[in-house]
Amino acid sequence: MSVAFHQHSKELSIWYKELQESLRSSIVSEAVDGAEKDLAEFEHQRTITVDASVNTIGIGQNLIDQLRQIEMDTKKANYSDTCHHIDGMLNNLEDGRSKLDDLWATRRLKLELCLQLRHFERDALELLSQLPIWTQEMHNRDYSFDLDAADFILKSHLELVESIQENTVQLIQKGRDLVQLFDSAGKVSMRTGSIPAQTRITVLLDDIRDAYLELEDVSESRRIQLEQCRDLRQFEVDAEQVETWIHTAEKMLAVAAIPNSLNEAEQLQAEHQQFELAIEKTQESAIRLHDTAYKLLESRHYDSERIQGIASSIERRWQALVMQSEDRRKLFQYAASFYKTSEQVQSVLEDLEREYTREEDLCGGGSGDRSPPQVSDADIAKHMSRHQDQKESFLRACTMARRNAESFLKYLKKCNVYSSQQGSTMADRTRGPEGYVKRILEELLLQEDKVLDHWTQKKKRFDQCLQYVLFEASARQALNWIHDTGEFYLSTHTKLGEDKEETEGLLTEYNEFKSAAKENGEKVKLLLRLADSQLEKGQSHATRIKSWVSAVDKRYRDFSLRMDKYRVQLEGKLGLSHEDDGNLSLDHRKSDSSLELKFRDAAKGGGEEKRKSARKREFIMAELLQTEQAYVRDLHCCITNYMCEMMASVGEVPGGIIGKEHIIFGNIEEIYAFHKDVFLKELEKYESMPEDVGHCFVTWADKFQMYVTYCKNKPDSNALLVEHGGAFFDEMQKKHNLGLSVQAYIIKPVQRITKYQLLLKDLLATCEEGRGEIQDALDVMLTVPKKANDAMHVSMLEGFDDYLRAHGEVILQDAFQVWDTKQIFRKGRERHIFLFEMFLVFSKETKDSTGKTKYMYKSKMDMSDLGITEHIEGDHCKFALWTGRTPSSDNRIVLKAQSMDNKQEWIRRLREVVQDRQIHPRAALIDTVKFSKTSFTKSAPSTSSSLSQKSSRSYNSEESLNDESLLGGYDRNSITSVSTNNTNYTDNSDRDSTRMSTECGVVVEDFEASSSRELMVSRGQTVEILDQLYEKNRDWYLIRTLAQDNATPIEGLVPASCIRVPSQRYSSSSLGMWHDVSCMV
Repeated sequence: MSVAFHQHSKELSIWYKELQESLRSSIVSEAVDGAEKDLAEFEHQRTITVDASVNTIGIGQNLIDQLRQIEMDTKKANYSDTCHHIDGMLNNLEDGRSKLDDLWATRRLKLELCLQLRHFERDALELLSQLPIWTQEMHNRDYSFDLDAADFILKSHLELVESIQENTVQLIQKGRDLVQLFDSAGKVSMRTGSIPAQTRITVLLDDIRDAYLELEDVSESRRIQLEQCRDLRQFEVDAEQVETWIHTAEKMLAVAAIPNSLNEAEQLQAEHQQFELAIEKTQESAIRLHDTAYKLLESRHYDSERIQGIASSIERRWQALVMQSEDRRKLFQYAASFYKTSEQVQSVLEDLEREYTREEDLCGGGSGDRSPPQVSDADIAKHMSRHQDQKESFLRACTMARRNAESFLKYLKKCNVYSSQQGSTMADRTRGPEGYVKRILEELLLQEDKVLDHWTQKKKRFDQCLQYVLFEASARQALNWIHDTGEFYLSTHTKLGEDKEETEGLLTEYNEFKSAAKENGEKVKLLLRLADSQLEKGQSHATRIKSWVSAVDKRYRDFSLRMDKYRVQLEGKLGLSHEDDGNLSLDHRKSDSSLELKFRDAAKGGGEEKRKSARKREFIMAELLQTEQAYVRDLHCCITNYMCEMMASVGEVPGGIIGKEHIIFGNIEEIYAFHKDVFLKELEKYESMPEDVGHCFVTWADKFQMYVTYCKNKPDSNALLVEHGGAFFDEMQKKHNLGLSVQAYIIKPVQRITKYQLLLKDLLATCEEGRGEIQDALDVMLTVPKKANDAMHVSMLEGFDDYLRAHGEVILQDAFQVWDTKQIFRKGRERHIFLFEMFLVFSKETKDSTGKTKYMYKSKMDMSDLGITEHIEGDHCKFALWTGRTPSSDNRIVLKAQSMDNKQEWIRRLREVVQDRQIHPRAALIDTVKFSKTSFTKSAPSTSSSLSQKSSRSYNSEESLNDESLLGGYDRNSITSVSTNNTNYTDNSDRDSTRMSTECGVVVEDFEASSSRELMVSRGQTVEILDQLYEKNRDWYLIRTLAQDNATPIEGLVPASCIRVPSQRYSSSSLGMWHDVSCMV
């Protein structure tokens, strides 16, 4: 045992020394596996070393114990030195092991730190290699997947980013902890190559941080784009749903029935109201879609063009739907009004026909006696006035029915256009109602003509009654004069005088009385001649007139003979010759061409001015008829001698005009047929009542549309004649010995419209205010050349892809100078502007290669979101247009009109269109979304209201077609009494100005102004609300009246209770519209 101990102890001491040398080594593995192996070997080495130490020490301790036991047992041997020596060896082993423990702890720490470092390096390098790959993958811009895939990819992306973030944070924390361990290890140092471990860890941490920050930026961008992609896909799904609903609504409108009666029209009106309520869901979805589009664009969506395209498509579809719905509503409304009005008008005309054909003797002059008159001339004048009012009323009622029919047919055609675009066969369904309406109009026209003829006959009877009453009064006056004055004179002058002087005095007195008798005799002669004239014309009171003539003639002859007899007696007593001067004789009554005129003037009564006006009307009417007859002859001559000759002489016609007679002569045949077969005959009906000839023009107003077509073609006709047809038509003129050239003939339709205008203006000046429809007729004639001019200019508009008919009728068009206030160097540019019902279109005038003028489309402004600044300081012809809530340099353009009158006309019409768009529910529905690629502005939250709510302005304007206004006052037996009755004002220079967003309201209660600040308004009046105030314990509106007939608008205060503001779904500004007017100039 001693040998083994000493041997093990020696070996262990040597191992201690070798082990101490190895433990003091600074060499560590550069790899994770090596570090793990080194640590495992270290643990194994330490374990066997500790075991060997424990065993050796145990052997030594046992050896000592045995030696001491032997020593105790034998009590002879002394092993003290040996035990002491062995203790020394054991202590040496313990000291060696203690030193190894320190070295082991240091070595273990170093190996553990090395292992952790190698693990960290491995993980860090792996993460550093993976982060760029993930970053590169997140740069992928392919978003061509559906909504479900977008949700899945977004979820996966978020999970991946979360995992990367978690691993990165853990690794960074691990690195930081490792650095702290190295720092706390003190003497333990480690290098990777020549780089200290702490530096190595710090470098790796910095690399990880940089790579992660780059990935974080890319991942955030990827997340945003994935969310935008998901939102876009959801937006597309929602838009598709809205488009589906719109398409369904369009189909419902396309297949809607056309009313053929009043009951059907009213039923369809009710159904359409339900339809409008039903599409409110679509409207709400469109609003939400608008809000979504706004948010997406506000977030700088990667595919803003796609969003704009979808939003614009929805806008156009919604706009078209609302327009169709509105037109359909108007179709049913006008249909109901037409059927109702036509029925009532026909009923009234039937009543009037019975009344006018009823035989009656108003003045009681049909009997043969000479009883006292039953009525006076004043009574008859009242009946005649009532009769005239009846004519005015039923003519206006017929005009109203005709206009309702025109509006009905107009919207019928518009709805037909919409349906044809949807592929519907509505055209076949509209032919029935269209033909039915035209048949009703034809029947109404025939009935109107018949009633007008009966009215004329009754008017003639009234005239004859009045003539008879006046004649009777004159006859009674003559008889009374003979009885009261003549008979009194003869009864008091029966003596011839006692002497010559007395007889001469009586003769002188006779001659003086004879002058008065002669004046009365002239009146009697005129009276009898008028009686003869009336009897020749078939006076209905002929018997009684003859009776009166006989009585007056007999009495006056008897008086005349007695006067002559008394004269003869006086002259005989004085010895004078007896000559019959015949001064008081009624024989040899001469005719007088002015008698009829005098009597007619007397019958009409009134002052001299009225009689002059009546004569002027007759002269103007005669000129109208004569020129109309000459016009028809000229058209016939042109067609016969020029147009037909050209078509017959094919071989002699120049090549440039072969087959182009439809261009040279236009629709002159259509014009000739209308005037020859219709209009001339209609004018002749009004020969005796020129004050009512305006009704003829109003009745046939739609026919004058053919002049618009003719005038529009006129420039092309002139060009052909000048270039190719001059010599050819000159030869034709010589051949037929015509006094006028072909140019002089084809200009006559244009001149005829001008002649109508002049004659109607002259006629209007001679008519009483409110009588007849002369002003309406003049308006019709003034509109014809304007429409032709507008149509010609619109035909020259190019580059405008939108469907023009969808923008409504052109209202105005003219040239302006336009300034863009956003430009640094402001320069006015010439622009030709078209005002449609829906949009204001800007174009630039250019010329093509042939020198022909055309207009190139530049841009347009929506009328529902348009503001007007009426005055620009420095130039009275300037005004500004702007969009949005307030005018600014970003949304305003300045226009300069050619004259002040032109500016006022444009402002007035712009106000009317803007007001109609803003106050009508249609405007709120059409203007759902507007986008600009260059600017974005925040909007207030959208709100919705009912589509079915109609503004009072809308109904006030449309219900002018309501039959109650003209027919409601009719007595079924008598129709004596019928009544026919966003802007900014100024801007100082080009400085941006702000104002309250204006809206329109309707006055619901009359208000009388009590101070200079207040404004008088009437119920039903439409005003513009500028501001709201609180004064005198009540709410007030600051309002401005709408300009009428170029009058200046007036501002003032009105109680808020007197104004009703029509509720709207949302205004264009409340939806956050985006506008860009830079392209306009």
